Amino acid sequence: MEKTWIANLLSTDEYREKRFLYFVAESVLILSTLLFLYLIVDSFFINLNVSGDMMALITLGFLCVYILLRSALTGIEYPEIATKTRYKEEKCSKAYGSIRFGILFIIVYGVFKGIPANLQEVIDVIGPAIVAAIFFFLLSYISLRKSYRKNRELLDD
Repeated sequence: MEKTWIANLLSTDEYREKRFLYFVAESVLILSTLLFLYLIVDSFFINLNVSGDMMALITLGFLCVYILLRSALTGIEYPEIATKTRYKEEKCSKAYGSIRFGILFIIVYGVFKGIPANLQEVIDVIGPAIVAAIFFFLLSYISLRKSYRKNRELLDD
């Protein structure tokens, strides 16, 4: 790939780089189609009244979530995981990383919301942190499992 500023954000592995660029292109094409359909519906049928700020957040969120899910569900994140022991080590690492993420989430969320004064406020801080940590672990685990299976298949061939 031509060396541009975006090349610094991409993987050094050529296969992963190419797949990531495909995911970005897919997300942009899908998003363009959805925005065009939104424009048609908003202009000719129903006035949806979505503010520019909200539309920007939805657009950015779609791009991030689509690319994240596509890269996680294809199994290209962990090319070095091919043995059972390495897989188990990485799975434990992901579990501990998710716990650390949950604790950090609680700390940061607590700093912005303040120290909880009652049980309801404690639940308001801990609840989203637990959900985020579980989601983080599940996404990492699915990606790891897909990568492990794909790498085992490549070794068996």
